[in-house]
Amino acid sequence: MRTSLLIRLHGDANQQVSWATFDTAGHVVESAIHVPLDTIPRHPRPPLVLIPGTDVVLTQADIPSKQWKRIVQAVPYALEEQLAEDVEKLHFALGKREPLSGDIAVAVIARAQMDSYWQQLSAVGLTPTRLIPDILAVPKLADGWGVLYFDEVVLVRTGPQAGFAIESDCLGAALQMALIEHENVPPQQIVVFSGTEPTTALTELHALGIPVTVETHEQGVLGWLAQGVIENKPLNLLQGGYRPQDKVATYLRPWRLTAALLILWGGLSVAKQWAEYQQLSQQRQALNAQIEKIYRDTFPQASKIVNPRVQMAQKLKTLRAQQNRTTQEDDFLVLLNKISTPLARTPGFNLKRIDYRQGRFDIQFTVANLQALEYLKQRLSRLGLTVEIQSAISRHKQVESRLRIYKKR
Repeated sequence: MRTSLLIRLHGDANQQVSWATFDTAGHVVESAIHVPLDTIPRHPRPPLVLIPGTDVVLTQADIPSKQWKRIVQAVPYALEEQLAEDVEKLHFALGKREPLSGDIAVAVIARAQMDSYWQQLSAVGLTPTRLIPDILAVPKLADGWGVLYFDEVVLVRTGPQAGFAIESDCLGAALQMALIEHENVPPQQIVVFSGTEPTTALTELHALGIPVTVETHEQGVLGWLAQGVIENKPLNLLQGGYRPQDKVATYLRPWRLTAALLILWGGLSVAKQWAEYQQLSQQRQALNAQIEKIYRDTFPQASKIVNPRVQMAQKLKTLRAQQNRTTQEDDFLVLLNKISTPLARTPGFNLKRIDYRQGRFDIQFTVANLQALEYLKQRLSRLGLTVEIQSAISRHKQVESRLRIYKKR
């Protein structure tokens, strides 16, 4: 019987994992929960590895280009303002284009975290073919959301390539925010995929006013995850520099034929390059003359021109520095624009007072509960902002709080 190995990393310091072998129909053959990574049995096929969804941001990018190479290059900069870290420190994995919106599905994870997971697996001789956010292994419903409780984390699957992972204490506020974001296409039902053990209290789910059902699996949550991996073919994080290198054996043509073709191609290439060099040399002379003319027209006070290209670059650098000093005055509007959407979408948010001085906002407000306050702090932090809770007092079924928000230094 042909089987596959599924590993779910827990992301803890002790390198605890859960694993299961399953057949082509998704039936679990063997499994273990919370065991050391080095105790996983050897398997003839490379494993499928699930990583904690709390380490991954699932989002979308509006890239109109149809050329895949340009899409890959454009995605990090299209999402730059939504992310707290520099794009150079992040790994972006692309999924399919959404049929309705036309947006590209994107999974974002810190490169340091990717490297850590890869090193953990390599240390025990495991080389995965797919590295998948565990959110996307939750079975997907055609008209609703799938929810799976795993340890202290709740995995919520809201779309074919969308969802989030959240600590169970913050689930209520997170679901309220998700419903606001999906107000155009709200879920018709919520299905909780549970194992044989008793399901966690579902108060937060019933409070949404959406039909909630519970489906159990005799082989536990690993049975659901194995089924989800088979049915969904979820987004693979092993892209770009993390893509596995295939070792393909190739046969060379007879040496003589290869040598003759190389010599012929080399002669044609040299002749072509020589012709192009002559043409480019003439173009370079013409361009240098144009650059010098543009430089004199732009900076008529210039008396000595040695290298117009370098001098132009220095002048432009000076102008940009002057412009940057001017744009500092716009920091207030930029920061206000960043925080306005998360504030407006927080359940029960009511603004009492807002002050701005020295590049920071002091905001006094009320929200529905402590979970909403904590989720608001997380959303603002993901925008690259430092958020300090100055006070938080629960009274009259509301939470009165003061936040201090400013850019990370």
